[in-house]
Amino acid sequence: MKRILFTSSFSIPDDYEQEYEIDYIPFIYTEIYPYYDIIKYIPPDVQSYIVTSKNSAKAIKDIELEGEFFVVGKSTAKELYGQNRDIAFITNYAEDLLERMLETDIKKYVFFKGNLSLTILPDTLREHGVEVVGIESYKTILTPHKIDKTYDAIVFTSPSAVRSFSSMNKIPQETIIFTSGKTTAATVSTLGNYDIYYPEETTKESLLELIKKTLND
Repeated sequence: MKRILFTSSFSIPDDYEQEYEIDYIPFIYTEIYPYYDIIKYIPPDVQSYIVTSKNSAKAIKDIELEGEFFVVGKSTAKELYGQNRDIAFITNYAEDLLERMLETDIKKYVFFKGNLSLTILPDTLREHGVEVVGIESYKTILTPHKIDKTYDAIVFTSPSAVRSFSSMNKIPQETIIFTSGKTTAATVSTLGNYDIYYPEETTKESLLELIKKTLND
């Protein structure tokens, strides 16, 4: 039976429990801020919002916001749709969203972000004369620890989890790596030449399907 390590928050399907030996060991902890710590920073003249993570979407669920949302990730969009938000664009990656945003005539956005969120998207918008108000809505805390077992596969769902894991552990060369997307895969690739797989669609379901298909081939 093959061993899989999941390194961040994940609910494992029942069929996985039967097919694989699974360890779930979070290497990051996420703290979502209360809405009243966020709402006071939102300027009243903005009606365009950037949300690139499900955690940010959850953080604003109790805040009334008029306008449209520019979103990275289908799971993020699903959370926002559940809040009856008006979504202008959904893409799998920030660079694709950026391309669409630069085609608009919008000159000011609010970016709901985490403390470790990548800055490429807001930085590039600012370089093009677009004002971006960054509002921290959640905090990612690294929780590294030493792993003694060996695994056939390790699953990373964020660059932060990769950094946390690698601060105390070395990934064996023969280990298969699965990531939630190419941004996290790029972070893993800085550690060495590994076999890295990620799904075309950045959804949990696509990732789980890819893991099973790859390990069972």
